[in-house]
Amino acid sequence: MQRVSLGSFLGLMLTLAVGFASVPAQAATIGVLPVGGSYSDTISSSGPTFSRDYNFQLAGGANNVSILATAFGQSSNDFGVDLLQIGLYDSASNLIASGSGTPIAWFDSFSQSGIALGAGAYLFTVFGQVTAGKDAFVSISLAANQINTVPIPAAGLMLLTGLGALGGLALRRRAAAEPRAA
Repeated sequence: MQRVSLGSFLGLMLTLAVGFASVPAQAATIGVLPVGGSYSDTISSSGPTFSRDYNFQLAGGANNVSILATAFGQSSNDFGVDLLQIGLYDSASNLIASGSGTPIAWFDSFSQSGIALGAGAYLFTVFGQVTAGKDAFVSISLAANQINTVPIPAAGLMLLTGLGALGGLALRRRAAAEPRAA
């Protein structure tokens, strides 16, 4: 019984030591990302994985904003990325939008989530797996774009549907009334 306890204790200590020795994600503070503005950066890593967090804010008065984000990994004899994952989080750590892929990952936060962003703090995260025997070189970019949405009322959609149905009936009656050539 003591061997199990001692083995568990040593396993716990080893896990804690590895956890404290690992390199934490690098964080960058972008500051205020203005509507219509953009930010770009490059990430280099010798692997096996990399991650970086970007803190930014949309200025007061910003509303109806969509964040467009891309991460593009270079592929060559010296560079390679097996997986890219990017995500956008609000100040309460709720995931708003994400994307993954190789060699590119991207998203448009509004088209993916349907949420138009407003003023506040946000977090953009990048994670990647480096191809064995290669280095990673990844370009990231963020852009804050104004969404010009004009909602169509439900009555407008019903009107369009009704007009389409009436047009279909008129075509059907016309086709039935025309004499058929033999």
